[in-house]
Amino acid sequence: MDWEAIGAVGELVGAVAVVMTLGYLAVQVRYARRATSDTNRLTRAVGIRELLGRLVDDDRLRHAWIRTEGSTDMYQRLADALGVEPEEAGLVEFQCQCWFWVHWGHWAGMTGERDRHELRNVISGFYSVPPMSTVWKLSPNVGLLDPDFVKFVNSSLASK
Repeated sequence: MDWEAIGAVGELVGAVAVVMTLGYLAVQVRYARRATSDTNRLTRAVGIRELLGRLVDDDRLRHAWIRTEGSTDMYQRLADALGVEPEEAGLVEFQCQCWFWVHWGHWAGMTGERDRHELRNVISGFYSVPPMSTVWKLSPNVGLLDPDFVKFVNSSLASK
């Protein structure tokens, strides 16, 4: 074999190595983008849960929020449905929202059928009993969630 043939083989091997490296990098970038997206969604869910948790924990803040939010009628409807006072209905509604965001974070990061099955089981059991079922049906804040997540929850409840 002469030097030209050896050089040609070397170029071919180098070209294959470059293509394989580019393919590997493309896969890694895709996985990194997916991981970053999952992290962003989970961080958002944690932040929302923390803010809602403050409304659960801080009576003054909750009273002020409910008064200024202009949704006292909604809390009255929830109170009537739950058999509690409107202030307690607000407390329950904020706590349920925390759970909704926990489950949204789980749903948004699902990668396989096992994840879907696990979350369907949790939702079909947990959301089918008061106060979760009542808040899920009556709270306009459910409309703030991802519409596809709302469909997932509703189909999970329907399959129970």
